[in-house]
Amino acid sequence: MRLRQIEVFYAIMTTGSLRRAAELLHVSQPAASKVLRYAEQSLGFALFERAGGRLVPTREARIMLPHVNAIFEKLSDLKRLTNNLRYARDGHSISIGCVPSLGLSLVPRVVQRYRKDHPGMELTIDAMHGTEIVSRIMNHDLDLGIVFGDYTFEGMTALHLADIPLMMIDGEDGEGPVSVTDINPERYIGLSENDPTARMLDMLLEEAGVPAKTHVRVRTHFMAAELVRLGGGCAIVDAVTALHHPGLAPPRPLSP
Repeated sequence: MRLRQIEVFYAIMTTGSLRRAAELLHVSQPAASKVLRYAEQSLGFALFERAGGRLVPTREARIMLPHVNAIFEKLSDLKRLTNNLRYARDGHSISIGCVPSLGLSLVPRVVQRYRKDHPGMELTIDAMHGTEIVSRIMNHDLDLGIVFGDYTFEGMTALHLADIPLMMIDGEDGEGPVSVTDINPERYIGLSENDPTARMLDMLLEEAGVPAKTHVRVRTHFMAAELVRLGGGCAIVDAVTALHHPGLAPPRPLSP
């Protein structure tokens, strides 16, 4: 299939109508119908069937859709890359990725100060997980990223900014430092195993003889903190989240 044929197919699948697909693509309905007809002829099977004045996707069309979605995701990535390359050449734009915990508290403050010193600079900021940030930097979709943990890859420069301690947050009262041996596995809210903090904590729990299996695992420190706030148990999160998440009891530092 040619790209234009894929565009028409995708537009029909998205809008559910040949007329609306033509409007979306800014072409006439006969022109869109002609492209669809040529696409079906080249494929050797129908993509849509008419039923009650509507175009209903065939089985083949439904099977094709995930692959077409992937094509358009790649096209979006390409567009974002070319924009980044253009703005990088002009020196007018920086694209930044940060982990959600920092994106909800620390990064906005830093960005605001930066904008005051560089009023003409365009900034694009996305909150995502560390592995995705690294992947997008390696693919030139981001200029820089701010993550927890140690990520070292050839072709990427990493700079240590700060050490952020881990803290215990709990809906139950407590004071002073807390050890991993004090964790009740039945109440512990863990982090996704892909999180570098989670991997480190799981090793500490294993070394301390505390069962690392948890009943609840979440992808972000913020979500863990929110579950604790709602009475869901206890969690170990970064100090930024522990100190800035509203409605939490005073956090306790994690002792070695």
